[in-house]
Amino acid sequence: MFVIVVFMSLFTFFDGTVDAASDGGVKTPSATQSPAVASKPETTTDTSALSLERNVLFIRLLKGFYEVREILMFVNKGKKTIVSKDGAPTLRFILPSTSNIRNPQATLTAPIQGLDPKNIRQSGSEIVSTDSIAPGSKLVGLFYRMADEFGGFVAQHPIIYGSPSFAILAEKGRVQLQADGLKPGEPVKFQDGEYDSYVTATRAGSVVRFSLKAPDSAGGLVYFYVALGTIFVLGAGAAVLIRTRRRSGLSQQVEREELIRAIAELDDRLAMNSISAREHENQRIPRFNRLRELSK
Repeated sequence: MFVIVVFMSLFTFFDGTVDAASDGGVKTPSATQSPAVASKPETTTDTSALSLERNVLFIRLLKGFYEVREILMFVNKGKKTIVSKDGAPTLRFILPSTSNIRNPQATLTAPIQGLDPKNIRQSGSEIVSTDSIAPGSKLVGLFYRMADEFGGFVAQHPIIYGSPSFAILAEKGRVQLQADGLKPGEPVKFQDGEYDSYVTATRAGSVVRFSLKAPDSAGGLVYFYVALGTIFVLGAGAAVLIRTRRRSGLSQQVEREELIRAIAELDDRLAMNSISAREHENQRIPRFNRLRELSK
């Protein structure tokens, strides 16, 4: 139900037009037609008449992940129902991937709407369906999650079907989105909240890249850098105190100075974004612990 209600609203917002085929293939008999005999619909395995008219991603931030509701409006512009040939897919989808090191792949969170679960197969990030596609429009809804990461991440969305209207709607005030090639639009309001909109056209075989982060991610990084700087200052002060008290030999002094220099270089690399926060932490902690040992 969410898919149908939302898409009817989006038709108006994105200046979409619904042609005569968008009635889902249901045709009202004319007065001269005889309703007594129903002819068997013609079929074809040729998918060339199939096009994607609308592709919309709703993105909301929840605890620890981004929830995505992707809605696709396909149109079979032919007069025959598209069917599978020997199990070949009639529709294909690829879930996005992200730069999140631990959880880079999006995962489905609900059954796909608009398709028969018996006709769906998934292998990794690829999903295929052998559903028949009647003339007219067909709505499909994908519901999946992308795991959040400190400071945000970059997502890659492979495009199987090009569309004249590809839109990303990011939860206003909760999701910060940046994407090259997507034009900012007017905010969109629905019952579940307000969204910032970004629109573009896509080509089959291309990849849409966009970055996502929580509103406080930038501030969190500032506090993170301040905390690391404080630790560095304390570590450097402890090393100076050790040298003044001359509790260690020349080799320990050399080691301390090397540790301080290495920690400073790591902090500089983090400030210049040439090293990830996780890699910075993994390299810095053992050096700092050794520096503390030498400070005793």
